[in-house]
Amino acid sequence: MTKVDKGYKAKIVFGIIFIFVLLISFIGITAYNSKIQYEINTMNAAISEEQREVQDLQLQIKRAANITNLESRAFELGLVYPEFDRIVYLHPDADNIEDFALALKESAYN
Repeated sequence: MTKVDKGYKAKIVFGIIFIFVLLISFIGITAYNSKIQYEINTMNAAISEEQREVQDLQLQIKRAANITNLESRAFELGLVYPEFDRIVYLHPDADNIEDFALALKESAYN
């Protein structure tokens, strides 16, 4: 064996080792990428579930805030419409009243 053959064999061995390390690195990166993608998919599923729950809650709020539901619930609690002489009308110039609650109370009981 000559020096050229030893150098050539060393280059081939080094090349094979380099390719092997490169392939192992590629497999590791692919595995890590798969793990990250799985976590992303899991989080996306959780987000979708939370969004469905939010939509369901918004629908429940809309149903509960429906004037018909509010009125029937008020009647269940014993509330009734006020008599005509107990109705208080607010005027457009009433926005400058300092104590609005007091003014409303006085107008209701006077």
